[in-house]
Amino acid sequence: MDKLDKLASVKAVFLDMDGTIYHGSKLFPTTLPFLDFLKQHHIKWNYCTNNSSRSKADYVRHLAKFGLESSVDEFYTSIDFLIDVLREEYSQVKKLFVLGVPSMQQELAENGFEIVDENPDASIVSFDKTLTYERLCKAAYFLQSGVLSFSTHPDVFCPTDQPTVLVDSGAISRCVEIACGGKKLIQLGKPHGGFLQHAAARLGLKTAETLMIGDRLATDIASGVNAGTLTCRITGEGADLSSTADVTADWSCDDLGELQKLWQSIF
Repeated sequence: MDKLDKLASVKAVFLDMDGTIYHGSKLFPTTLPFLDFLKQHHIKWNYCTNNSSRSKADYVRHLAKFGLESSVDEFYTSIDFLIDVLREEYSQVKKLFVLGVPSMQQELAENGFEIVDENPDASIVSFDKTLTYERLCKAAYFLQSGVLSFSTHPDVFCPTDQPTVLVDSGAISRCVEIACGGKKLIQLGKPHGGFLQHAAARLGLKTAETLMIGDRLATDIASGVNAGTLTCRITGEGADLSSTADVTADWSCDDLGELQKLWQSIF
């Protein structure tokens, strides 16, 4: 079966967001036609993001600003994957120390975890606008002391169209690891193969029946390769072309419109 035949069998698409469907405050003009194309051909889609700066409800409101209707069920995030991993592989973990934004801490609490500052069962390092030096030191101490410690995702910066650098979970995680002499956090999020495997399972699909679309090789495309999905890298406006990894996407397109034309040719 060649690649186009495989594309014809896709039942769901996993979409990265910033750099793929929009960049900063700008929705790409190809996004709405592409989603209409998926809907027309009864292909499901989920927004799959490492970005933990917003809750799923926040993302619904964020996409609404672009005129995109969505529901919380259409998102799979690094926080969802963290929760799935803790429940399935570390069921003994009940109490969490969390470097993360308030909405993340609330989501974890709503899923049955107790958020604590002392004596945690596990420590979580993520994107955190409320980060303090004291809490950063605590995360390092917990890792150094042998407490089960996770990083939600490896991205070192968040995409933005503003004149700033948005330091992300990966950079904070590296700081903690370096302070502990190179001791490693357990790394979750894309490109972990389990991320998209869990996302596919939620849709009742095999990963071979899905397509991951994103701009970052090291996270989006690598996650698809590791999970066994088809992959398409977006390389146009807003794409992070600095991201490198020893993987190759099945397709490379300037934007979603180019992928749509390719896909339409086989229907």
